[in-house]
Amino acid sequence: RFGVLVFQILPFPLVLDDFTFVERAGFDNAWVADHFSWVPQQDLALLEGWTALAALAAGTERIRVGTMITNVATRNPAMLAKQALTVDQISGGRLDMGVGGGFFQREHEFLGIPFLDAKGRAQRLRESVEILDKALRGGRVSFTGEHYHLDDAPIQPAPTQQPRPPLWVAAQGPTSLKTAALFGDTVICMGEGDGLDACVESFRARMARVDQICGEIGRDPASLRRCYFGGFADEPLFASPEVTADFIARLIEASATDFVLPLANSAVPAYENSLRAHSMASRKQMERIADDVLPAFRS
Repeated sequence: RFGVLVFQILPFPLVLDDFTFVERAGFDNAWVADHFSWVPQQDLALLEGWTALAALAAGTERIRVGTMITNVATRNPAMLAKQALTVDQISGGRLDMGVGGGFFQREHEFLGIPFLDAKGRAQRLRESVEILDKALRGGRVSFTGEHYHLDDAPIQPAPTQQPRPPLWVAAQGPTSLKTAALFGDTVICMGEGDGLDACVESFRARMARVDQICGEIGRDPASLRRCYFGGFADEPLFASPEVTADFIARLIEASATDFVLPLANSAVPAYENSLRAHSMASRKQMERIADDVLPAFRS
């Protein structure tokens, strides 16, 4: 499956236009970012992720929608589940929910939320994902942990998707990878290192660790989908259709089942600097990829 991240720094009508473009182009899912502020460029007018996603869900028909990625530290997991179930209903059951432990220290400082060390963030993610796995099914949830406490919390509305909306968990280290294996439907990993070779190998190593964890907990490794989230490493993904096709093929060989690629919008020059410009595709490039590259992998 192939999706597109639409970084929602444009006025809403233009963001909706980007989403409907992604839908028309034939991609499987479209995603918004979910940050209080884009820390590298704090003057960008970044729309709030879940509010925008609700409206985008109402403005699309076929494509699955989600957050890539919600920082669990910024919301109580029961409230986050309620937001997600609301969007699940608005979308008619097209929500995919992406969550992670958060990585911008300054974003936490803006909100007065403790920026824990890597282990602490991974443990907080574990608790939040365990709660979400239960809460997204509806009903009542109690939980007592180091970071969260729920006292018979009623979670409404009930999910449109059964048994719950799919839960995508961003994971780089062993603790988060285990959280994804225990509770997730899809594990999300970004590339690391310089160049395509390094990104493929870092992804391959994490997937080997995921397979090992699945064996340890008694889960069929094939039941956990694996998403490569592009655009955050030194990866010239869109140098040419041939480069894109080669990269996708190599990642599939490394057990990737899903891809999310970032969309650049030339209407806002600052957008080119918000992430690595060479890793982001314009609409023209995305259309070419959808028409000339992806059909071979889908067939």
